[in-house]
Amino acid sequence: MERVFWLLLGGDGASVKKMMEEFQQSHKHSLPENHRKLLSQVLSTGSVSDEGILETMRRCWEENQYVLCPHSAVAVWHHYHCPHTPTINRCYIATASPAKFQAAVQKAGLTFDLPEAVLALDELPTRYQNLERSADWCKDWEESLRRKIQSVSASRKN
Repeated sequence: MERVFWLLLGGDGASVKKMMEEFQQSHKHSLPENHRKLLSQVLSTGSVSDEGILETMRRCWEENQYVLCPHSAVAVWHHYHCPHTPTINRCYIATASPAKFQAAVQKAGLTFDLPEAVLALDELPTRYQNLERSADWCKDWEESLRRKIQSVSASRKN
């Protein structure tokens, strides 16, 4: 949403930062009416059945030779089934690799050659750290994740 707000507000990074900080603190944010109007002009929402998702994945492959992930298929289903003004461009962003959703790709009757980098993951050791659930587990998780990212970043710089 941060990127959407940045585009919506014409690149006003200070306003976006303020919005995101407010959300970080309160875990909620209400858009001013003028921002809501702008957002409703450029974004739409909807839902699709599981069969609609699979049908869209198949259709996209048949028409474009492009394998969609199931999340992206929801947006493309909207393109296929909801009327739009031909003079207004639409943009659908593929949110993930279909490699992450092999079962859905197979269920749609499609095949997808996994990238070498994904195949190599099976050979790597699994690493994890159990986090105890505390009264403030969300904050604890965020702090733990932040420390881990900083640690990995520091080790890559060296």
